[in-house]
This record gives sequence, structure tokens and C-alpha cells, in this order.
Amino acid sequence: MKTLWPLALALAAGYAGAQTTAAHKEIHVEEFRIQKGMGDAGSEPMMAGMIGADGRMGLLNVAGKPFSATETRHTLQTLANGAKIETSDSDQIYRDDQGRTRVEQTIDGRTITVIMDPVARFVAILDPAAKTAHKNPIPPEMVKGSVGLNKGQVRILMKSEGLGASHAEVATLGDKAVNGVMASGTRKTRVIPAGAIGNDRDLQLVDESWFSNDLQAIVKSVSSDPRFGETTYQLTNIVRAAQDPALFQIPPDYAISDRPALGK
Repeated sequence: MKTLWPLALALAAGYAGAQTTAAHKEIHVEEFRIQKGMGDAGSEPMMAGMIGADGRMGLLNVAGKPFSATETRHTLQTLANGAKIETSDSDQIYRDDQGRTRVEQTIDGRTITVIMDPVARFVAILDPAAKTAHKNPIPPEMVKGSVGLNKGQVRILMKSEGLGASHAEVATLGDKAVNGVMASGTRKTRVIPAGAIGNDRDLQLVDESWFSNDLQAIVKSVSSDPRFGETTYQLTNIVRAAQDPALFQIPPDYAISDRPALGK
């Protein structure tokens, strides 16, 4: 069945229980997806538990640390009857010396590209096949952000300067080489108390991440959630080098559709 490319825009302020105040605001945007024809089994990939699971949200203004790499995600979910659901995907990521990023993924021969430009303050979702770009301004109060591509679906996370309350227990894991770079590890453990979401016992959520100070980026993370399984994120094939400026610009022959500012 022919693959369709609809555009969907859904805004949810205060994602994951965050309080929306002048000091603390989070934005979650689902803005572009590849969707199989109506009625296809599995046409809607399960994203629950995947949003921000790799902990990649970082400062928008990371300057002087350009690189290119491959992002990979692997999820393993074990069901009550012992059956396992296993999924994997990957994309390419680039960052220039001004902190601009480009993420691109090809699914069934079609490519989606997302450019996040903290200098010009916009996020653009590009469809090279149609030569179109959907462009959203980044609000001035947003200082952290990330773009994720999962099986053709774009997820954008942004956050203002406020940190908000954290109820996780944090343990440091020391330093070690991870995927060719030195990284510092932390493990965060959170508990969903029995009865909070209909669960008959406590649920323990564990997020382990390894952060490279040289790259100012997460190079590996493992997120374990009994509701959704275990998701492993890795940054591999890391090349620390200047990037072509054209990668972070909308091509001049693309039709641009301006969208509202994220979170507005």
C-alpha cells in the first residue's frame, strides 16, 4: 500500500507532569510522521516510553564542539506470557561549531530531515522528496532541546531554564571510555508507587546515561521501564570535525511553510 506523508501538529505544554510556570516550561511536539495507508497493521509505532528515554535533551547553544555520528535505538519488551517485542532504528546526526544540529532518517527509501538552529531560532522539518520545509520558531525562553526520529516520526522536546522538581535518586558511576570517547555515568532511579496508575505494586524506573564532556552530548543511555521494556540509545561512528554549513540550511528551492512558535 502506498506510503502517505501527512503532517500532524500536536502541542502539549508541561509534558511528563512538569509544571508550566514562567521559570519552568517543557514543550513536546509531534510534528511529522510517515504513516502507512489506513488499516495497515502496526501503522502507528508505539512511542510511549520512548520520548526522551535516551536523555538527549541538551543545551541549544553548544558552540565549538562540531561532530557527526550515527544514533541507534534498540528496544526490548518482554510480555507477561514470555513473548518478546524487539525493535531497532537509526539515524544520522550532525552538529556544527555554532551548535546547530541536523538529524536525518531514511525509511522505505524516503528521507526525513530535521534542522534545529538555535542561532536563527527555528526548527525546520524537511521532506526532500516533495522539496518542502515546515518551519517553527523557537521561543526565546527555551534553552534546552532535542530532536528524535523514530521510524519516520519526529519528536521535538524543548525546555526553559527552570529545572523543576526531581524525585529521582541519582548515583554517579565514574568515568570510562564509551564508543571511543570519555564519558561520565549517572544512574537515576524513580519509583511509581503502588496505586498511582492502577499498579498493584511499586514500579521501578531506571535510567543510566553516559555523558561526554568533550562532545557535550549523551553517548549511551539505557532506560528500563517495566511498562515498556528496556531501551538502549547509542551514539556511534563519532567523527569530531567541522561540518558543511549547507547541512544546516533550508535549500533555496524548497517551499517553506511557516508554523506557529513551538508551544504557542
